[in-house]
Amino acid sequence: MDDVRLERLIHDERRARMVGWFDPPVLAQTALKMTTANIFGRHSDTRLVEALASQPQGLFDYSTRTGDFWIDYVADIGDGWNPTYAVASSVAIPQLTVVDRAGHTEVTQCGQILIFGGDQVYPYPSRDAYELRAEKPYATAFAGRGAKPDVFAIPGNHDWFDSLVAFSRTFCRPDRGFAGCPTQQTRSYFALKLPANWWLIAIDLQLGSELDEPQVKYLQRVAAMMQPEARVILCVPEPQWIFEASYPRERGYVEDPMRELEEKILRRPVNLFLTGDLHHYMRHENAAGVQKVVSGGGGAFLHPTHAPDCAALPNGFNRRAAYPDARTSSRLTWRNLLFPWLNPRCLIVPALLYGLSAWFASASLTERDLGTFAVGLHAGLTAAMRDPVNGLWLLTVVAAFVFFTDTHVKWYRIIGGVAHALTHLLAAFALAWLASRFTTQILGWPFGSASQLLIAGALTFVGGGVIGALIIGGYMLVSLQIFGRHSNEAFSSLRVQDYKQWLRLRVAPDGRLTLFAIGIDRVPRRWTKPEPDASPAVKANDPMATKPRLVDKVAV
Repeated sequence: MDDVRLERLIHDERRARMVGWFDPPVLAQTALKMTTANIFGRHSDTRLVEALASQPQGLFDYSTRTGDFWIDYVADIGDGWNPTYAVASSVAIPQLTVVDRAGHTEVTQCGQILIFGGDQVYPYPSRDAYELRAEKPYATAFAGRGAKPDVFAIPGNHDWFDSLVAFSRTFCRPDRGFAGCPTQQTRSYFALKLPANWWLIAIDLQLGSELDEPQVKYLQRVAAMMQPEARVILCVPEPQWIFEASYPRERGYVEDPMRELEEKILRRPVNLFLTGDLHHYMRHENAAGVQKVVSGGGGAFLHPTHAPDCAALPNGFNRRAAYPDARTSSRLTWRNLLFPWLNPRCLIVPALLYGLSAWFASASLTERDLGTFAVGLHAGLTAAMRDPVNGLWLLTVVAAFVFFTDTHVKWYRIIGGVAHALTHLLAAFALAWLASRFTTQILGWPFGSASQLLIAGALTFVGGGVIGALIIGGYMLVSLQIFGRHSNEAFSSLRVQDYKQWLRLRVAPDGRLTLFAIGIDRVPRRWTKPEPDASPAVKANDPMATKPRLVDKVAV
């Protein structure tokens, strides 16, 4: 990265806010990009894929480094400034002392290598988004630092939304660098030879597909260089072991690439699996001491740790640690009752749903149907069955909610989706009936007059936005707390900035590998401006913020 551009990036006063995942433009664009990416190419531009595959890339050798060798692993960054910079500024501290709950102290070092484990930008990739949400926090954090780590990255599903155009420009051009730190990779996957015969392999599964042929050939060449006693750290874009347990019928196939890598390419077991994608920390271990670690707390909204239940996974893996703990995670879920206030821009969606539903229903009603709610409801249902437009609208609404339901069990999808849809439709009719009664019986306007219809429609529209949002929040609360579903939707709506974390790995000269999971319970909300003639790094100015602490430690 040239110095002029780096200075511009550091002194850019813009600070990204947390993504509003339920804001209508974000909902629409994310759905479109995700659908396009999964259908078409999964949407890859073959020119870019071929160009990346043709770039020469060998093994990155760090095996001759002496003393303790440190690696920082951060995943799911590039959301809001507060959490992303809180992690970045802690990662950049040359020597960080952390204390666990029991009072034990560990002194850790800034990594010689910084690995980004996927989803480096939200909600979708672009040149400006990478610069503002990913590079700017890290460029600011490392500004003025002496030694800077070598940066490597693998793409996650959000990085693939533009077929890796922005990702490859950011991380696969060694002449450019990232945030003032050197980059070396020219492809979306890589292999590092570490001290003490440890190897770090990072793969790209392109939205859950199989390993492509150029990647297989590269990994085969790397495997041929390994000694029989070599030990392996494998970085993957998604926690396939979690999805295999949560979605056994729909997602069970996704672990095949990892099995293929272990059994047919590397021809040796993996000692440590690392991934992000789920925005929390969770570690599983089997009787042989193999670790499967999810570490996606680099800056994006928090995911729950209490649901779905992942205490025991296939092949004898049991959960040994989670951050935040299950009690905290469950407590945070209740914030879904505040859905309308946390996601005010989303109110337009249920408002339109309720307004249109009431419009279709009221078109066939007469003033006599307003006598009682039961009479009105019966008349509305009869009209829906007789009017094809009205009936088609109801079927479309029900189908949309069935599609939205998060489950791998078909009967639950149908029952849960239909129940959710009918709750909204019933609430929409009730609001429309009350609005009509109010405008005719209280205000005294003739039923069907322009003023009566306009005011009743406006009341239904406004009330539908609030009531509909409350029902959505309640539905996600019940789904997650009781059935362990909709974890992504229930927590993305909360946009929790806190409980962020990253991993710090130490390879000792004697070959011992120690994993430190470091967490920040509450990230700062306020920051100081850089002082003149001093380091441009921004410092926290929030007495409520907490210092990084040790949340887990394990020897591999």
